[in-house]
Order: sequence, then C-alpha cells, then structure tokens
Amino acid sequence: MTKKTNKKLSLVQIARALAILFVLLGHANTLFYQNFQYQWFNMAQWGRTGGVDFFFIVSGFMIYYLYSKNIGVTGRAKDFLLKRVLRIFPMYWVFTLAALSMFFIFPQLGDGHETKPTVILKALVLVPGDPILVVTWSLSNIMLFYVLFTFLIYKPKLAKPILAIWVAISLLTVFKTQGFSKLDGFLFNFNNMEIVCGSLVAHLILNFKIKFPKIILLSGFLLISSVWTNNVFNGTNETTYFYYCVAAMLIMLGISSIDLNKDIETPAPLQFLGDASYSIYISHGPLLQFYILLLKKLNVISTVGIFPSMCIAITLSILSGCLVYIILEKPISLFVKRKILDKKKKPIATPAA
Repeated sequence: MTKKTNKKLSLVQIARALAILFVLLGHANTLFYQNFQYQWFNMAQWGRTGGVDFFFIVSGFMIYYLYSKNIGVTGRAKDFLLKRVLRIFPMYWVFTLAALSMFFIFPQLGDGHETKPTVILKALVLVPGDPILVVTWSLSNIMLFYVLFTFLIYKPKLAKPILAIWVAISLLTVFKTQGFSKLDGFLFNFNNMEIVCGSLVAHLILNFKIKFPKIILLSGFLLISSVWTNNVFNGTNETTYFYYCVAAMLIMLGISSIDLNKDIETPAPLQFLGDASYSIYISHGPLLQFYILLLKKLNVISTVGIFPSMCIAITLSILSGCLVYIILEKPISLFVKRKILDKKKKPIATPAA
C-alpha cells in the first residue's frame, strides 16, 4: 500500500460539471411537466436522475482527496471549516435572500411558509427541512459532512470510532434493519452515506493501485444506463438510489484512477463548467423558473414548441449560471481570500527589541 501525493484531476473537474448538469436536467423536466405536462423519457417521475447522487459522491471524494493529509495536524481543523463555510455560504445567502425578497413581493410564488421568521432563520444556517431555495436542500448534508470531517481532522483518535458507529447505524437504518427504521431522518439518511462513499473512493485512490480502471469506468456507465432504462419503462423506486450510488462510485473510481496516472488535456470549456458548477447549482432553480415564464410570456413556447423551448431554457440557465460564476462567485471568492484567508495567514510582526 502506497500513499500517493495529491495531483490536480482534470477529469474529476469535468465530473463535477456533469453531476450538476444532470441535477439541472431533472429539475427542468419536473418544471415542464408541472407547467405543460411535458417531460423527456418520464424523467419528472424518476425522483432522481442520478445527478444528486453523483454530486454527493464527487463532494465526498474531493474533500477526502484534498484534505485527508490534514487529519491530525494541529491547527488545520479550524482552517478547513472556515474555508468550507466561506465557500458555501456567501453565494447561498445571496440567492436565498434574493428568492426571499421575491416571496415577500409576490407571495403567490410560494406556499406561504417561506416568509415565516423561523423558516428564514433555519434556511440561512442550513438547518435541514424546507429551504427557501428548494434546489439547495442537499447543502445541509454537505455541511454536516464538513462538520464531521472537521472533527476527524481535529481529534482523529476520538472521531474515528464515533464516525464508525455513525456509519454503522446509518447503514442499518438505510437498509431498514429491524429496530433501526425509526431512526430514518436527516442524521442517518442515505444521502450522507453517499458522501462517505465518495470519501471511500478517494481513500482507495490515494492508497492503492487500481487495476483495470477503464473496465471499472465502463461498468459504472453500464449500470447507470440500465437504471435509466428501467426508469423510462418502469418508473423509479428507493432501490434505484442505491444503484445510482454504486454506479457513481464506479465512475469516480475509474475516472480518478485514469486521471491520477496520466496527464489528460481536457477542453477549456468543460474545465470552466467544472469551475462554475457551484454557481450553476445555486442559481439554476430560479433561473429555470424565470426562463420558463419569459418564454411563455413571449409566446416562444406556443411558436416553436415545447421541446425546443425546454432546450432553450436549459441552455440559457447554464449560460446564466456561468455568468453568475464570473460576475458574483469569482469576485466574492477573491474578496474572501484577500480579506479573510490571506490576512489570517500573515504572520504577526514582532516588534524590534
């Protein structure tokens, strides 16, 4: 067993973009089905396209791959959590507050609970439940993982047995073991285990030589294709999410193993989509709704048809998400880096004797 050094993984960067795009695709079909009774391949009834499962796997993979070397290192826990909070919350707050202002101005757009003080407070700190920005529900799971990983960095000897018990209880709950099904909820749910599975893939990549990565990658694609085929003809069920998880793990294991052992040139636009993936994720829900309303108002849908209109709405949402990255996320990240992270790194000057 050999510990490998971290290397920038270009294919994994593209995987981040694909995960978010599949999430967007699922939400677009849901919205068009709700508004026009139109969808692609019964996708609005799938429950998931596999995008959010891939998103969880990629998230767990990236955190473990980049930060596992910090486990047990003094002072790194606080730095890790600060970076993660500053990465997630500024953009999240911008879009949550923007959505909230719309619910105050046009209450008919919501269900009526969005403007309640308790709902707002819970949403702003990512307490699991009904977020104001519906598409961001998965961020609560991500933040839980960040907190637990911070604990692992800070006190690994104490954290490892506690986290092992948490994983064991979660798995017993997920597989509906007698006596554990009542624990089904946010703390012990399947989404958390998918993030852990992503970390497991990163651990394997960093510590073992993976044989036949192309076959593993192909197996992942074949599995997710079979799940999609089943969904098209038979609908979906809870076990589908398990197969999505396994498929995403195989894909990540294959991609990252190939990526780690070979320098691969990837197209700049795809790399950019990977960089912009968080902005696309945060903004795509409101943007899809806006473009659907706009296309309807301008009579585009009745003129060109629903299929082209959905393609237009999806494309415009992706392009707008990229603009959000350029106009908002990058400047915010740069400001945070300069004003908080870089300042925190500067050594305190010692006065001359």
